[in-house]
Amino acid sequence: MHYAVVGAGNIGCLYGSNLALDGHEVTMIDVAKEHVEAINTHGLKMDGLHGEFTAQVRATTDPSSVSDADVALICVNGYSTSAAAATANLVLNNDGFAISLQNGVGNIETLVAVLGADRVLGGLTFHSADMQGPGHVSHTNEGSTFIGELSGERTDRVEQVAAHLDQANMNPVIEPDIMNTIWAKFVHNCGINAICAITDLSPGDISDVPELEKFQTAIIGEVLALLEAKGIELSDPDPTQTIIDYSRSKFHRVSMAQHLDRDMRTEIDSLNGYVASESPKYDLLAPMNDAITRLMKGREYKPA
Repeated sequence: MHYAVVGAGNIGCLYGSNLALDGHEVTMIDVAKEHVEAINTHGLKMDGLHGEFTAQVRATTDPSSVSDADVALICVNGYSTSAAAATANLVLNNDGFAISLQNGVGNIETLVAVLGADRVLGGLTFHSADMQGPGHVSHTNEGSTFIGELSGERTDRVEQVAAHLDQANMNPVIEPDIMNTIWAKFVHNCGINAICAITDLSPGDISDVPELEKFQTAIIGEVLALLEAKGIELSDPDPTQTIIDYSRSKFHRVSMAQHLDRDMRTEIDSLNGYVASESPKYDLLAPMNDAITRLMKGREYKPA
């Protein structure tokens, strides 16, 4: 099967390299010219939890040079989803479809608007990776990959992709209600990513600072209040405690911190920023999410 990975960042490289190692044709599409050139010249070097290996994949900055892809794995940040949707529409064959492995909300709707609901699968990942340099990524955190049809059906194509991800050691789980799972991951990301990025701490360090863990609890509380107002009911009866317990056991560098390391724009607007802007529509206040969004904007700013 031909996988086109749209966004050859940490997650895109993690999935693309392991799928290629298992024998699939993989094309990486990214705007970073130096990164693309390194992959084409030396291969995609991976290390970390799955050991060291070099995957032979094709990489390009030109989506028009790619065609007949069976699956487009969308691995870009939320602010680039519209461009990624156009790329997927260009590179997919007539029966091809896209799978989002992104953080935040609104990505599925953007993909559906361009590709149509029948050509989009939902997904998310709890794996983490860290870019070490052009053409080199480390696998830093083991997790599951959740995928599912938007209709909730268990189709042949979702089972086929799950089988490929299983063979690639990406721990797939087919979800009957993938949108609910995406909202649960949204709460998770809102409660962890920005806190770690701004403080330069790992998730496991949060509990060592009581004031910070209280801040985390307050942020999550505002997110859950918004979901309740929107009529979204999560399957987890206590997501706050789940996130706190998860945080205490993880010591990787979160993706948002990596974005700041590389002077990149973060996904704050589709996470805590979404909570801050959406809550007033339901007569809710979200001062903690608003504050951390404003602080992140300050961290992103680079004086001339």
